[in-house]
Amino acid sequence: MDTEHATPLGPDRVRAAVTGTRDPDRMERAALTALRDRPIDGGAYRLLAQAAATRGDDERAGMLFRIAVRRDPRDWQAHAFLMDDAFRQGNAAEGLAHLDAILRVVPDLGDSLLPALSAELGDPRLRSALVDVLAVNPPWTGRMTATLRAPASNPEHAAAVLQLLAAKRGLDAGERSALIDTLMRADRASDARSAWVQGVDPHERALADLVFDGGFEEAAPVTGEFAWSWDSGPGIDLSLDPSYAASGRQSLRIGFNGRAVTLRAPSQRLALLPGHYELAIAFDDRTNAPRPFSIAVTCPKGELLIRRELVNSERGGWTRVREPFAVPDLCAWQRISLDMRARSVADTQIAGELHLDEISIRKNLD
Repeated sequence: MDTEHATPLGPDRVRAAVTGTRDPDRMERAALTALRDRPIDGGAYRLLAQAAATRGDDERAGMLFRIAVRRDPRDWQAHAFLMDDAFRQGNAAEGLAHLDAILRVVPDLGDSLLPALSAELGDPRLRSALVDVLAVNPPWTGRMTATLRAPASNPEHAAAVLQLLAAKRGLDAGERSALIDTLMRADRASDARSAWVQGVDPHERALADLVFDGGFEEAAPVTGEFAWSWDSGPGIDLSLDPSYAASGRQSLRIGFNGRAVTLRAPSQRLALLPGHYELAIAFDDRTNAPRPFSIAVTCPKGELLIRRELVNSERGGWTRVREPFAVPDLCAWQRISLDMRARSVADTQIAGELHLDEISIRKNLD
């Protein structure tokens, strides 16, 4: 009988009578009484094992706990002893097998067990064994992913687990996002971007230069950690325009309806290594903006690397500009974005259209 949901009877009642006791003699007597009524009673073997453990006889306790889980695979307390014992002996695979059994029966124990497991992932043997378990998608896979992603986890160890898992069976969207997040926390922006690119549709993957799809050739807006942001905010409409392009098939149209705007998009996270680069842009500004738009590249804390104003050429139509800039050593990642330095609210009340195309960053070898 499941004594969590009903009054214990027979052997269950005998075992329940000694719940919480630390007296090994009482535990043994209760266990033997239960076994006389039910010789295959797993809980009775657990009582015998607990009595042996209380006396310090860990070898006998381990033997009895193993009998207990064979008799009752849902006995999470027996699994807990065997899990601890396996981890103490360095047997990661056996320890994780018992952890899996525990979390399938009492999922709430994951709140304490999974962070404790995460804290030990500096051991590569444990990481490898964990990946073997996660590869078959146990019910707690999502919670383990969330634990790896949590700020308390070591990002290098968490990323190592997720990279091994990617090699083993591939990652779902949530796992790939967690991998990108952990790599970013480990200041490995280039690896994070590579992980993101691997999750992009193969047809769009060819657009992944240092700026992802700076020509705005994607069939539909691609989203994600290193894609263009399309969250333009009120007063602005972002769309791909197949009717007008500096080159290729289409460009980005940014429509303004006359309301005061705060520019949030387009913007994109970059993963440039330290060095010298050249920024190139094609644009056509047909707005009434009193101040010129600009394209800016900044570091994580907002340090400005370059701001290139977009001032139309006198002949009209597409204007192309380029300008060199440098990325310093302590700029772990960057953001490129459309910007406008407004002096007042009136400067932000814009109508018309701005088109962008051919946005690229290339390594400057001069």
